[in-house]
Amino acid sequence: RLKLRSPCPLHTVMATYPDVGDVMTETLKGTANETGFEMAMASPLLEHFAAAYDGQHPLLDMGCAYGRNVCSALKLLPYDEDAKVKVIACDCAQEHLDAVDALQIPEIRTVFGMLPSDLKEVQGIAAEVGGFSGILVSEVLHFLTGDAIEESIKNFKDLLAPGGRLCITMFSPYANISGRNCPVGAHWRRIFDERQQSGYKWPGEDINLKALVHELQASLSSDERAMSCFPSYFHVVTAQQLKNALEAAGFQVLLAREDRHPGHAPHFHNDGRESTQLVAVKQMPRLPEAGA
Repeated sequence: RLKLRSPCPLHTVMATYPDVGDVMTETLKGTANETGFEMAMASPLLEHFAAAYDGQHPLLDMGCAYGRNVCSALKLLPYDEDAKVKVIACDCAQEHLDAVDALQIPEIRTVFGMLPSDLKEVQGIAAEVGGFSGILVSEVLHFLTGDAIEESIKNFKDLLAPGGRLCITMFSPYANISGRNCPVGAHWRRIFDERQQSGYKWPGEDINLKALVHELQASLSSDERAMSCFPSYFHVVTAQQLKNALEAAGFQVLLAREDRHPGHAPHFHNDGRESTQLVAVKQMPRLPEAGA
């Protein structure tokens, strides 16, 4: 059985952190690797993620940052006395894993992992427990190429237990990534639209925000020039594009939408479609027909 080295009982920690906002303040929190943010509120797919827990196979938060979604999901799960590990918190930044470990919650275990394929430790846990009942991938895939997204999806399928649920959120093309009325965003969206009309499989791939900031420097305010702290690579994807990739990998898609993310900063808001959100299920293996 999975164990965490912390002796602190769950009810003690939950009494200290009764609300999501008590774990971290309800603001965007910059990640330790300076490539993004932990959202100001829990994932809009949190209930779908927690509902996947089957009491036997733990959940996996892939890209846990400082643990907001991990703690929020744990609070939705049934409490039991033996404090077995229920949620695996995975991230590629040790500072994030240290922050989750510091919460000292026995039901949470941390593990290093980086998409699309540096998942040896995660795969080891999956083999130990028979797979994960649910995987949450919150604001991670927009840092990957189309090929890397497809490779990640195949790895998620291998990590899930049969019938396990995959929940994904990422930025859509409709978010104001660069802030409202910023010429960088308008220029960037034109690139996406042109590629989509030309039939690109991943039209939001390889849009270099830093390069656009540099290109349009003269027309930007000082606040907009601060965009240069964003990652060079950013990949926006529509719900339909992500759905196509999931179905091609053999998933059954239960939900595919562009919607507002409650944790986005207001300057990301546009028309209510800023977040691409999908829930999919790893289908159970078919049993041979009688007499076959």
